[in-house]
Amino acid sequence: MAVVFSKNISEQCIVTLWKIEEDADFFLKYLRIKEEDLATYSVATHPVKQLEWLASRTCVKYTVELLEHIYQGIEKDEYNNPYLSEIKGFVSLSHTSNYAVAIVSLENEVGIDIEKMSDKLSRVAHKFLSEPEYLHAGDDLFKMCIYWCAKESLYKWYGKKNLSFKDNIFIEPFEDNPTMVKGEIFIDGNLKTEHDLEVFYVDDFVITVVF
Repeated sequence: MAVVFSKNISEQCIVTLWKIEEDADFFLKYLRIKEEDLATYSVATHPVKQLEWLASRTCVKYTVELLEHIYQGIEKDEYNNPYLSEIKGFVSLSHTSNYAVAIVSLENEVGIDIEKMSDKLSRVAHKFLSEPEYLHAGDDLFKMCIYWCAKESLYKWYGKKNLSFKDNIFIEPFEDNPTMVKGEIFIDGNLKTEHDLEVFYVDDFVITVVF
């Protein structure tokens, strides 16, 4: 198994990062899904996207089992957020072509995201960064990536959609290579919640977690 790390955030909360090195057959067997049934579970049709989908669910199952529970699958709520079947707990997951990452908590709502640093962030930065954030990031793709990941994690944590990354979710300025950033969610101009987010790095990817 290509587990990069499993980190205990608390006794009942674990983050797992999985490097996708296995083929689809490995994940299908691990999840006990028949290949002909894959389309029923995943909306992805491209083989690469299906592999990422399988890897992310495998990452969740592995994490659930570390918490000494039996994985019964993932369902979606009315807002299309994932939740664990038959387990009282919370889950968030993310994936790319190289990695899958998941956080499972038996205590609190969670949010997680993984993003690769790329030029596309600079092209859309004005759409997801407030003016102070935009000035702070400058032309630094690394900072843009942290901002995006942190906002995505908070968006998932909130779970009710209809939030603007630019107008509702804000990240305080941070130093180079932060291990923690602070974020806030505003609704109708009023402070709703404040959060500390942990930041992890692997290769040229950024991972942020809120719990």
